Amino acid sequence: MRRFRFPLARVQRLRELGEELARSELFAAQARLHECEARLEASREELRCAEEGIARLQSQGELRSGEIIAAQRTLPPLVTRAAIRRSQVAQAASAVEERQAAWQAARIEVRAMERLEERARDVFREEERANECKQLAEQVDRKAALAGGNHDVERDER
Repeated sequence: MRRFRFPLARVQRLRELGEELARSELFAAQARLHECEARLEASREELRCAEEGIARLQSQGELRSGEIIAAQRTLPPLVTRAAIRRSQVAQAASAVEERQAAWQAARIEVRAMERLEERARDVFREEERANECKQLAEQVDRKAALAGGNHDVERDER
């Protein structure tokens, strides 16, 4: 019995490698998104703490206008940083979506190759079964011919 060999095995392997690469890029994009989300949360926390500090200074009975003004000057950069980080989160989320789509497309290609291989394997099995049946039939015919030929020779000898 001969061994099955898929003619598109190299193409299949390349597609599998492409899928692995796409999956690793997706994981990297997801990690980047989580990192950006963590930075955004940290910026929001900084901004909240600064606003609470200003509110505390204003609620105190003493007039500390210099401290309040200095504290208020820290707010615009914190707001800007939070806005930048929100933008980075949006970009990272978009990159994750792109990588997800690329990975899904690569996965579809791999599955298509797997189906082709399975079909080729089924055809191979059927051909092998047909060859085995043909060989068995030939062996039976040969044995029948030999048995029939021997039988005739015995009759001729009598």
